[in-house]
Order: sequence, then structure tokens, then C-alpha cells
Amino acid sequence: MSSPQLDALNARRANLQAEIDARIDEPVPANRAAAARANAEIQELVDEVKSLDARIQTTETQERRRDADAAARSRLGQDTDDQGRAPARRGFGRGADTVYGRTSGESYFRDLVAVSLNGGAMQHDAIRRLNEHAQMVERASGDLPKEFRATPLRMAAGSLEQRVNPNRTDGQGGNFVPPLWLIDEYVSLLRNGRATADLCSVRELPPGTDSINLPKVATGTTTAIQTADAAAVSSTDMTDANVSGPVRTIAGQQDFALQLLDQSPINFDEVLFRDLLADYNAQLDTQVLSGTGASGQVGGLLPMSGTNAVTYTDATPTLGELLVPIAQGMSQAIKNGKRPPTAIVMHPSIWNWALTQLDTTGRPLVDLNSNGLSSIAVLNENALSGVVGSMGGVPIVVDANLPTNLGAGTNESRIIVGAYPEAYLYEGAVRTRVLQEVLSGTLQVRVQLFNYLAFIGNRRPSAFSVVSGTGLIMPTGF
Repeated sequence: MSSPQLDALNARRANLQAEIDARIDEPVPANRAAAARANAEIQELVDEVKSLDARIQTTETQERRRDADAAARSRLGQDTDDQGRAPARRGFGRGADTVYGRTSGESYFRDLVAVSLNGGAMQHDAIRRLNEHAQMVERASGDLPKEFRATPLRMAAGSLEQRVNPNRTDGQGGNFVPPLWLIDEYVSLLRNGRATADLCSVRELPPGTDSINLPKVATGTTTAIQTADAAAVSSTDMTDANVSGPVRTIAGQQDFALQLLDQSPINFDEVLFRDLLADYNAQLDTQVLSGTGASGQVGGLLPMSGTNAVTYTDATPTLGELLVPIAQGMSQAIKNGKRPPTAIVMHPSIWNWALTQLDTTGRPLVDLNSNGLSSIAVLNENALSGVVGSMGGVPIVVDANLPTNLGAGTNESRIIVGAYPEAYLYEGAVRTRVLQEVLSGTLQVRVQLFNYLAFIGNRRPSAFSVVSGTGLIMPTGF
């Protein structure tokens, strides 16, 4: 199969491929920038070859259709041209036999734009196609009846109807450019996570109970040196107590029309459940931090009695001064709780304020290079699950669920230093259900998400230290 257009495309492709092969055989430039430019130029040639391959494939398909049409006309005894094909139609139709036919893969207006570009194969090919199109139009216009030919009178500017050029404005062509809704990539509502809750010892909630009780040794036995043979041995009676965590419920629901569930192209109930689950995690974390123990809440770490209280009073706090109460909290957790602290939990505003603190020479007090030399804290560049750095070897965790409205001025936050595995969080499997009957009279559906939990943070309250005071007033701008 052959045609002038197909021969021209194949020749152009052969020339490009030869140029690509020659460029590849050239020595690689020693200069990195020059090598990058050479690779970019080769890639541009490869892209042009790919474009030509698509056009060649389209042209070959058209040629096969024309040959098949000519063969059919020959069998039926119909007229054909000197190449055995159907004669061209009269007029300016946009059939397959024109440069910009429906199946040509080319665009007249795109070529007009390409002509305005500076050089390149795209501009060259566009000029060639426009010239071929102009010649075909000129030849075809001679076959038109006289009444359809343009006259100077008809071409006068005053006789032309003035129109708005089509654009993407609705009513002027814009309705043919509809928006694309990527529903699967919808933007969920931002919520805080459960950074502090995940630091605790998370356990499965046993079924069939409304309270988790743990026995606790209140005062223990003693040992001592026996002062002499047959002397009295130390003897102290052990006493016990218990700690408990009532089983509480966190739940949420949403009612929506059944039509939304049936007609949505995605599973809209899954969107709702994901949103409910995200809020459940934020509420759970808030309970672990600030639950009052009343009105269906668990007893959180901040209201818990028996923790080590460290006060930081400072009208103009600095990171160097803040280090002291944090270190005191670490010391008291070890001294009184007999457990080394596993995390320092603070509000992200306080941590980001700490990143801006400088020493007298203008160097950041938080080591941004993670080498720990001459620094108060170390930044964690690969922060995961809320861990952003460390101080004294103890991980620093940021949690935006920490309250920021505490203190006399209702503008303070808190820092909790502690051995978090000593706090037990019992959590059941999150349950979901869809209820149709309750709102069936209005063709609505109710989806619910709920879970049971119990929290025992007071197993060893002295293993936690709470830093408070005016030095933890939320910094402006953070």
C-alpha cells in the first residue's frame, strides 16, 4: 500500500530515526548540563517518532478502507479514478479524502497555532498540511455552482455577521468542555489522629462486662539485713487495692437519602463510614488525654490524680528555660514512678515554636541536622505517628488534641512526660451497621458507627508528670 501522504510520513520517520541513531552514537558530553540537554533533544526526537507512528497507522487504516471501497465499486461496476478508487466528492465536505478529514487525526486550527511557533518539525508539517488544504479548496471551488462562490460584495466587511469567538464560557462553547469529577479522589475532612492513644498499651476489650478492674498492690512486703544469727527477720504485711475503668461508648450516625446510596457512582456509605471512623479516632484520643470520668467519659491523663505536678511560670518563655521543667518531669517520673519515660507529648504549636529558638550566636537550639551536638532537642526528619524529635533521648510526640484553653487565662496547654505503656487502653472492634427500617417512610437510610472502650491510666499515676503554668501559654503565630 502506498500514497504520497503515506510515503512522505514514512520518509520523515526514516530521517528522524537516522538522526536519533546518529545522536545516540555520539560520545556522551563530560559536562553534566550538556549531557542533560543532549538527552532532552534525543527524547524530543523520540516523541516525534511516536507521533509519526500514530499518524502512519491512521493513514494506513484510511488507505486500506479506500482500497476496500475501490474493490467493492469495481465489482459493482461503479466509477473509479485512475487509481481504482472512488472519485472525490464535489464541494468542501470533510470526508476521509481531505487533509483535515474526520479520520485524519489532524486539526486545521491546531496547525494554525503550530505555524506561529518558532521552528521545529511540528511547524514544518503544519505549513505543509495547510498548503495542501489550500490547494484542495482552490481546486474544489471551481466545481461549485456560481451562486455559492464568494463575490467582493459578499466578502465586504459590512455584510459579515459579527459573532463572539467560541471559548470555554458556558453558552459560547463551554458546555462542550464539561468538568471532570474525580470522585474516587475526594478530599476528606481534616481531623487530628490518635497519637497519644497509640502510645498506651492498647489491648482487646473483653466481652460481657461493663467495667475492667485490676487488683493493685498498695503496700508491699519488705526485706532487710538480718542483724545477727537468729535475729528477727523483716516482716511487713502486703495490702491491696484496685483500679478500674468503666466501659464507655463512642458512637456516631448519619441519615441520608436512599437515592444517594443507589445512584452515586461510588459507595457513598463507605465515604460516611471513613469520616465517622476518623472522628472516632480523634474523640478516642481526646478522651485518653482529657476525659473527666463523668457523663459517660473515661478518666484521662490530665485530670488524673497522683501524677507528678511540675509548674513552669514564665512571662517570656524560652526553650532553654522550658528544658528545666521537662527535665524535672522526666526525673520525677523515674524517681516516683520507677519507670523511665517513653515519650514527651506536647502541642504542635509549642514544638514548632521551639524550632525557632536560637542561641546567642543565632544557631537553632533544636538540632536540625540530627547530630545532637550542643543542642537541647533533636529533630526527627523521618517523623512517623506523631514522633517529631527527641529530648534527652526521649521521643517527642506532637498531639493537636491536647487542650489549649487551660489555666487562669484559658490560654495554656500542657506537656505530659511519662511511661505511656503503664496506661492500659481496652478497645473493642469498631462496629458499623446500616438501618433502613427506621427511616423507610421517607426513603432514607441511617448508618451508624460505634465502639466500646475502657481506659485505665491510673495503674501507676506517678509514672506521669504534667507540666503546666504560664510558660505554656500558646505562642502567638504558631
